[in-house]
Amino acid sequence: MAILAYYEALLRKKVQGAIFNGVGGIFLLIGTGFLAAALWMVLAEVRDAKFAATVMGFGFVALGFVAMGVGSIVSRMRIRHMPAPRARVGGSPMFQLLEGFLVGIDAGRRSRRR
Repeated sequence: MAILAYYEALLRKKVQGAIFNGVGGIFLLIGTGFLAAALWMVLAEVRDAKFAATVMGFGFVALGFVAMGVGSIVSRMRIRHMPAPRARVGGSPMFQLLEGFLVGIDAGRRSRRR
């Protein structure tokens, strides 16, 4: 069960990183649109509202890079090893039988190695 918990946590971190990268990509697209419109306006006439559009474009691009950086950091974070959940005391007899069987197999394998 601990292996499944580890891979579940690993998948969760990768998905979070992908979400941040996706948001960063959206901000980059928005910023690129503003920068293209702003560049055209600045070339047409220097200063005023065009300057604001340029500043907004750079702001969106900066936000996009920040979000992508956070996504990269989040996806690279180490996963804490989570201990296996404790078994219920009054569990199903079939699960108890299976657990006893697996513990016996594991003990047999360990005794052969020595």
